[in-house]
Amino acid sequence: MVKLNLLCCFVALCISSTAIAQQVQGEIHGEIVDVNSETPIPFASITIVGSSPPKGSSSDIDGQFVISNIDVGRISLEVSCIGYETMILSEVVVRSKGNEFIRVGLRENMQILGEIVVRPTQEKERPLNKMATVSAKQLNMEEASRYAGGFDDPARLVSSFAGVAGSVGNNLLVVRGNSPKGILWQIEGIPVPNPNHFGEITGFGGGGITALSSTTIGNSDFFTGAFPAEYGSALSSVFDLTIRNGNSHEYHHSFQASFLGLDLASEGPISRKSNSSYLINYRYSTLGLLGLGIQYQDLSFKVNLPTKNIGNFSIWGLGLIDATDSAPDPDTTEVGSQWQYYDDLSTETAKLATGILGISHKNFFGEKMFVKTTVTASSSNIIAHNSRLDSTYSSDYQLDNVEYQSMDYRIASVLNTKFGRRHTNKTGVLFTNLNFNFKLEQALEFGLPLSNIANDNGSGNLMQAYSQSSFILGKWQINPGVHYLYFTLNDKHSLEPRLGINFRPNDRNTWSLGYGLHSQVEKLSFYLADVPVNGQTKQLNKSMGLTKAHHVVLSYDRMFGERTHLRIEPYFQYLFNVPVIDNSYFSMSNVTDDFFINSELQNSGTAQNMGVDLTIEQFFHKGFYYLVTMSIFDSKYIDGAGQEHNTPFNRKLISNVLVGKEWLVKSRNLFSANMKYTYLGGGWQHPVRESESLENEEVVLDYNNPYSVQNPTSHVVSVTFTYRINKKRHSSLWSLQVLNVLGAKEYLGYQYNFKEHTIDVNTDAIILPNLSYRFEF
Repeated sequence: MVKLNLLCCFVALCISSTAIAQQVQGEIHGEIVDVNSETPIPFASITIVGSSPPKGSSSDIDGQFVISNIDVGRISLEVSCIGYETMILSEVVVRSKGNEFIRVGLRENMQILGEIVVRPTQEKERPLNKMATVSAKQLNMEEASRYAGGFDDPARLVSSFAGVAGSVGNNLLVVRGNSPKGILWQIEGIPVPNPNHFGEITGFGGGGITALSSTTIGNSDFFTGAFPAEYGSALSSVFDLTIRNGNSHEYHHSFQASFLGLDLASEGPISRKSNSSYLINYRYSTLGLLGLGIQYQDLSFKVNLPTKNIGNFSIWGLGLIDATDSAPDPDTTEVGSQWQYYDDLSTETAKLATGILGISHKNFFGEKMFVKTTVTASSSNIIAHNSRLDSTYSSDYQLDNVEYQSMDYRIASVLNTKFGRRHTNKTGVLFTNLNFNFKLEQALEFGLPLSNIANDNGSGNLMQAYSQSSFILGKWQINPGVHYLYFTLNDKHSLEPRLGINFRPNDRNTWSLGYGLHSQVEKLSFYLADVPVNGQTKQLNKSMGLTKAHHVVLSYDRMFGERTHLRIEPYFQYLFNVPVIDNSYFSMSNVTDDFFINSELQNSGTAQNMGVDLTIEQFFHKGFYYLVTMSIFDSKYIDGAGQEHNTPFNRKLISNVLVGKEWLVKSRNLFSANMKYTYLGGGWQHPVRESESLENEEVVLDYNNPYSVQNPTSHVVSVTFTYRINKKRHSSLWSLQVLNVLGAKEYLGYQYNFKEHTIDVNTDAIILPNLSYRFEF
């Protein structure tokens, strides 16, 4: 009888929990705006696709809307308004708590009423930037946590895109054969210092992981070539990131614990009446507690302050602190033991800190024009030392020293004007005051004292201006523009035309052409390096010119059905005015992480990248998605001796296959399984002079045949599993992410093996798992 009663109670609880599960619901808040003028669109219709009876809402006079009592899970929203193209937002996640604010930009319908039936546009088909015509992709940070290999990092997320090569050990990106240092990072529409943990010492333009948490990043754009006119001082690609506004209707908080560390976040209204809000996120890595010698933490925030009469103000910021320390293993240096590689005797220490504080103001003038002005102050501080014990373990000799501080002030202002349904213009200026103080030293040979490479302090200015228009002429869209850059440190300037053309013969096909002349200012220490001349040093590179590149991109886009997207993009990039060393293999276009360049440079080098990118994507539908990309390309450069070589980034072929499936469990929970496979053709490195290396017991490279040895192909597999549990008053998320499940090797060069007296290939096979639990309330 007792067992029967317990069984009845258990059944009753299951039935009760199922009933409760069916009642778990959430609500969505959002805003509908005109994509060109960014003014609110009132009376737009927002409908949940497939709901019966139809369920939805309409936007109020301020473009705001709310849909309540939505069953948790995923929904698709159809947004429509008379005179505008209908937009579909696929598979929006609805949680019981913690739903993000949705901002939808609608484009005016240029077709004559009754002339053609216009297909609803998927939000992911187009980038956020209305001036972009080619090589642009919208980022959704929900995908960064769901996609295998994304690791909640926008830089790792885009490594799944066509034309982009990433790695496991860091988030450095090689885009269409270009060095990672050619990347421009922007936050809230303004350039910022490298926003990655262990940035610059891991590699220029990247680092270990982006310091902005995926919970704070809003929908953003990533560009791989022929950028719109507003982007300057970039040769490779552009990250245009936004920090989303906090929820202005209710408070949300979250706590996450994982193998990598702790994550705390909070957001909510400051005043519901004025729709003001705050958003703050703090992360602390616990890797140092595990004895890995790595520590990092970051803080990001945004305060959004709308006003009735003087526009919208926002205060935002990002701060990060990093430290790493590695020393020889005591077992290696015991008497009688024999170390194997120089790395076994090396000590590496680094401390880094970066801070960015910004204030933005956006004010509308009527319904056709707005001005946005942003002021930022940013600082960056790098202190890094490397040393090595001698073979007797008695002396520790310093190998190099990096002390690099910068303090930059920026002010940017943009005027956006919608002259009519067929013409929009965006004109802006950006002024940057660069303040620097650096000391770079390196030992020319082991055991010798450090020699000065660059040692200077001062300031300079970078002035930029641009203007670009978008004209709609029937089935054509033409976006001409121009960017101007002036660098006061050496009085160099660049006038850069930009052009984008779209032709849409119907609502499923788009042909596009993009062209841009682009330039980049190099790291300041390269200009101010102390070049040895007859026993003295001179700053011979101060007058070095800007590296420049022509980008030409063709594009064909096609939609199959409502959710399958094909894109084919052939491209050609010609880099010129590249700094090289006379009669040497060296080219600045190949530099990734070398601070210590103090040879005389001249702007006589060139390089070229050509290839084709292919993307086939099925947008998330009924719990299933896939993304297949392939890039076939060739990357070559001409050195200071006039000789052509492979660049180290010339992998020839890169391909990705992502696939994922999500299931609704117990009518309220979501379980997803995701997998990514990456084929990476091998990069290139210098050959080894083996006999000379064995004789000297040190790797000696053959610089007469640079980048003539190709590394083996890599096959990288990553997986992500997530399980979201929705309760009435809170939700939680379990996640297991594993990068490089099969332990594919990354090739880092060569090293001399003192035990075996051989030359070994230096490889790293990192398998990086991260199990996390997130609680949201």
